[in-house]
Amino acid sequence: MPTYLLAWNPKRWRWANIAECVAQLEKEGSLVLDWSCARSTQIREGDRLFLIRLGEERRGIFASGVADSDWYEDLHWDEARARLGEKIHYVDVRFDALLNPEEESILSRELLNAPSFSDQHWDTQSSGIRIKDHVAAALEEEWAQYLGLEMPQEVPSAETYPEGATKRITVNAYERSRKAARRCVEHHGYHCSVCGFNFARIYGEVGEGYIHVHHLKPLSEVGSGYRVDPIQDLRPVCPNCHAMIHRRIPPYGIEELGEMLDQ
Repeated sequence: MPTYLLAWNPKRWRWANIAECVAQLEKEGSLVLDWSCARSTQIREGDRLFLIRLGEERRGIFASGVADSDWYEDLHWDEARARLGEKIHYVDVRFDALLNPEEESILSRELLNAPSFSDQHWDTQSSGIRIKDHVAAALEEEWAQYLGLEMPQEVPSAETYPEGATKRITVNAYERSRKAARRCVEHHGYHCSVCGFNFARIYGEVGEGYIHVHHLKPLSEVGSGYRVDPIQDLRPVCPNCHAMIHRRIPPYGIEELGEMLDQ
């Protein structure tokens, strides 16, 4: 599905009740707000949306959702411009994840300079731009992992673990199981499955126990009934190789990327 980037700059508009919005999403499992998409006429109901905070720290991705409407026109969000009759485009957003940048960490703007994301212009002056498909796929993967690492998870005691499960605070966000990730690295080790890099071997104690875990089956293709086998379905990879894997849709395979290193 098409994916679009909405923007928020606190220097231009203060989101005074963001804490209440976060609390509502957590309590009720649903939050729909209208958001400006500037002059965009592309967004349609069901499209994927990410919200980036710009202008001041913390900057980065802090919310996601889906379009609950097609774009539409209404009075400008700036009251002075609205009084002059100026209009702008909006979309209703059904949020599935919302973090409060004033109180918690978000997916930082600096991370978006990595190869997986650098093909996209993130410091946009206009809300509602389309995210390139291969960048959107990498962002979904990173965002799902970020949310999964940040939030508590309940995992049944079994050798397979549920993926794609929903949570009240992340209604449709894919859930990553940390237990499954731990089982993966217990079996496969902490070296990259593509290039063999090991953080502890290079950085010593500070790199001990650090590695990304890659889903061989893209998260966007699994449903709520999918149960991941941590040994068969997951592989440890370093961040660089993980970024290269998602330079294409569908992602490169582990062996396919490894062959590039041998050339």
